Amino acid sequence: MLGLSLIVFVVVVAVAAPLLAPYDPNDQSAMLNFGARAAPSLLHPFGTDRMGFDVLSRVIYGAPTALAVGLGAMLVASVIGVVIGGLSGYIGGLSDELMMRFTEFFLVIPVFIVILAVVRLFGIIVVGTWAERIPHINLMTIIVLLGLFGWPPIARITRAEFLRLKQMEFVEAARCIGATRRDIVVRHILPNAMPSLVVIIAIGIGGAILAEAMVSFLGFGDPKAVSWGQLLYFNYESLKVAPWASIAPSMAIFITVLGFNLLADGLSDAFNPRLKQ
Repeated sequence: MLGLSLIVFVVVVAVAAPLLAPYDPNDQSAMLNFGARAAPSLLHPFGTDRMGFDVLSRVIYGAPTALAVGLGAMLVASVIGVVIGGLSGYIGGLSDELMMRFTEFFLVIPVFIVILAVVRLFGIIVVGTWAERIPHINLMTIIVLLGLFGWPPIARITRAEFLRLKQMEFVEAARCIGATRRDIVVRHILPNAMPSLVVIIAIGIGGAILAEAMVSFLGFGDPKAVSWGQLLYFNYESLKVAPWASIAPSMAIFITVLGFNLLADGLSDAFNPRLKQ
């Protein structure tokens, strides 16, 4: 319940960001009054950063970006992982072996380094092309990459669940009444596998948010997007002078990732019949 409460809080902040933020996220009017790196006050509750931005407003507007990254990346990863893991577990045999070796190949790839290289290369390629005019193209690239490299754990869990469930009596009963393979997979096995999948997906959302923050902190994020990792990247050099500009986004990342991890633990406990006994 604590994890769910934290997530609901972040979602409410993200949805109501224009109403909650005291300033526009791109408002640098504090620079005109020599108000950069100003300490927290009634005018700026979380202070200002080195470029004169209101930290509270930037943190609030970073919530939609974080949720978009987490949910978008896990949507891509879930589709790929469920399809590959489901086919592998249900078909079995040689197909199962080939798909699992393919999955293990993705598990040994240094994902973080590949994402940094691809994001930088893609950012150079799109310069001067029509793709450069697409809003937040760099952020969408990061989301897709996190999804493309985040599906193996989902695929392994899906395969294990399909291997277990396809031997159950209700599946045999569905075969006896003439149900097609598609109906058995979609209407009988997949819904019963969802409890375990929801847990791993909830953990993955928090992991994707943290990964995007790390990518942005290293300077590979989308400069046009307001994200918590970008706030850390722009303000870590001022940590001794204006620590509030780094502490606020750090706490936002911590609360969000903690919420999804606690929710995953709670769902795992709720879906475990042994704990219910």
